[in-house]
Amino acid sequence: MYWIFEICGEIKRAQSCRKFAIDGPFDWLNRILMPTLMVICCFLQTFTFIFGTNISCVGFDRDDKSFAEEYCWTQGIYTNKAAYNMPQHAPYPGISPCVPAIIPKTGKIWLPCSDEETDKAYHLWYQWVPFYFLAVALGYYIPFLILKGSKLHQVKPLITYLLDHDNLEGDPKDLVGKLSHWVFKQLVYPRFASTSSLSMFWHEWGLVLLVCSVKVLYLTTSLLHMVLTARMFKIGNWFTYGIQFARRATKNTTHVKDIVFPKMVACRIVQWGATGKVPTTGMCVLALNVMNQYLFLIVWYMNVLLIFLNFFSCAYTILKFCSPNIVHHRIVNSSSLLDDHDFTRMFGYVGPSGRIILAKMSEHMPGYLLTLIARKVTKKIDKENIKNKGQA
Repeated sequence: MYWIFEICGEIKRAQSCRKFAIDGPFDWLNRILMPTLMVICCFLQTFTFIFGTNISCVGFDRDDKSFAEEYCWTQGIYTNKAAYNMPQHAPYPGISPCVPAIIPKTGKIWLPCSDEETDKAYHLWYQWVPFYFLAVALGYYIPFLILKGSKLHQVKPLITYLLDHDNLEGDPKDLVGKLSHWVFKQLVYPRFASTSSLSMFWHEWGLVLLVCSVKVLYLTTSLLHMVLTARMFKIGNWFTYGIQFARRATKNTTHVKDIVFPKMVACRIVQWGATGKVPTTGMCVLALNVMNQYLFLIVWYMNVLLIFLNFFSCAYTILKFCSPNIVHHRIVNSSSLLDDHDFTRMFGYVGPSGRIILAKMSEHMPGYLLTLIARKVTKKIDKENIKNKGQA
């Protein structure tokens, strides 16, 4: 359970502008906000399960009250599909009497109660809602764990060293030397080393593919979250839950919150008697669904928001890597470089993956420092070029 506390701790760390982060604001919504929301919902559900009243049933005169309630809670409760969208004739949405009734003004016989299983909508998801919230929280956090093990995370100690106030006020030569040496060895030197074409491809494009994969994973997670949650509910349209929730229920329709999260449900207990099986049908109150309808409403809006933001993030990331000039202009304009000539040369040598790291470094260091690093790196590049020409 350590990862839960790590997720909650990320909120405080993300608030500091001087703290190095290997991902962007859109990713923070996925790995921080959504998991934290899911963990809070899990705690609320667990607290209610332990200290609250989960179910209360009536109509089971032949059975002990506690036995009937525990039986209904564990074996499953249901509502009648025919008793929806006719609230003026049903005492509760989804619950109807098993006796004939005449619909006013139409004269039609209305007998919605049925023993057919196809007419019943069973609601069993409430038994494992806390595990659902934990699974969703973990699903949104896993892509960040993949990104955390990449080369992009290797620059974190240098950036942390850079952001140290004492180091910024000290001798800049030592700081520039360390950073320029790391940039050259990790991002530039593999171009001059005799390596295979496969390792060279992975050096230039590996981090790009990883970052794009993480963006796609966030989008896939948000889409799967929506689809799998819709499959969890046996009745009602989860895909439009947030939209329908904002609408008022008309006279002849049942509100979506009473369909997806019924407060009154039916339960049937079957026991052996002198003449064989003796079924008893009663009604139960699921007070927990009063809270669930609002918790899941927040989850729905966050899920929809993340789907749109993750789609935009994927499209922008792919566009950014397909057009290096976008990254170059962004770094030059935001860092206020003293001279972008050396930086442009370094930018061309580091490759697509290296440009991601340079863009991340530029967010956490002054422009003059980035300029000095670029000058030292270009000098090392010139030395390697001369060395290679001499060997040729």
